[in-house]
Amino acid sequence: MKPITRSLTLVMMVASTVLATAQAADKSAAPEKKASGRKPFTPEEHALHLPYPPPDSPKLAADDLVHETVDGTVVVEAEHFTAQRLDMIRRWYLSSAQHTPAAKPDGDPVNVDNAGGGAYMEALPDTFVTDDDRAIDGINIGLHPGSIAVLCYKVHFSEPGRYYLWTRIRSDDEEDNTMNAGLNDTWQASAKCLQFQKHTKAWQWGNIIRDPKGPQHPRLLAWLDVPSAGVHTVMFSMREDGLCFDRFILTTNKDFAKPEGTGPAATPAKTGKLPEPIAAK
Repeated sequence: MKPITRSLTLVMMVASTVLATAQAADKSAAPEKKASGRKPFTPEEHALHLPYPPPDSPKLAADDLVHETVDGTVVVEAEHFTAQRLDMIRRWYLSSAQHTPAAKPDGDPVNVDNAGGGAYMEALPDTFVTDDDRAIDGINIGLHPGSIAVLCYKVHFSEPGRYYLWTRIRSDDEEDNTMNAGLNDTWQASAKCLQFQKHTKAWQWGNIIRDPKGPQHPRLLAWLDVPSAGVHTVMFSMREDGLCFDRFILTTNKDFAKPEGTGPAATPAKTGKLPEPIAAK
C-alpha cells in the first residue's frame, strides 16, 4: 500500500471513531454549542467536515528550540512550536505573506498585517463558522482540552509557581474565539476555554477563561501552575476551528499590563535558535 493511501486510511479510521463517539453523545453535552453529531453524516457533510488534510505546512523552529523566562516572563511566537500532535482531522497551518494554507474550507484570507513575526497559525479546515453550523466535538470543535490539534512549545522556567497567561488571537467569524492551554499533557482548569471577543476581524490580547458556570458569569484570569524549575512543555489545543493564533506570554506578574500592538519582543532562546521573522513579499 502506498504511503498516501495508508495515511488516508488512517484518517478515515480516526474520523469513523470520532463520528461514532459523537453520534452516541447524550443531549447533555455542551449546551452552549450544538456539539453532538447525533445524526449520521450525509455524503456532502462528510466531504465538508472531513476532507483529506493537505500536507503539513512548513515548521519554522528546530526540534532543539527551548524558550526561556526572563525576569519571570516568557514571550513566544505561535509559529515557533517544536511539535504538533493529534492533527489528522484538524491541524494548525502557518500563515504569512509567503505561506497560504492549502486546507479548505477556509473563508478568510491570510491577514498578516500587525501579526508578530510576520506570521501566525490557523486551525483548519474551518467548518464551524456561525451558530447555525453543525458543531461536532472532536472534529470542528474540541470541547475536551488536548483532544485535537495540539501545538507544543518547550520552555525553561527559572522558577516554579503560577504563571499568568496572555494570548494574542484573531477572530474572523462568530465561532472561532476560544482555545485551550495546558502544561506537560495536563490541561489545568485555569486555562480551559480561553475566551476572546468574537468576530472582531482584528488582533486582540486576552487573559481570561470562560467561567465553568456559564458565559454570563464573571470572567476568570487564565494561568498555568508550573511545578518545578526547568524545561516544561506548554501546549495549546484547538477549541473552535478557524481561530488564528499569533503569540503568547506567561508571566509571574499577576498585574502584567495588557500588551499594546504585538506586545513585547520575543524572549531569547535558552537552547537552539529563534527563527527569523518572515518578511512581506
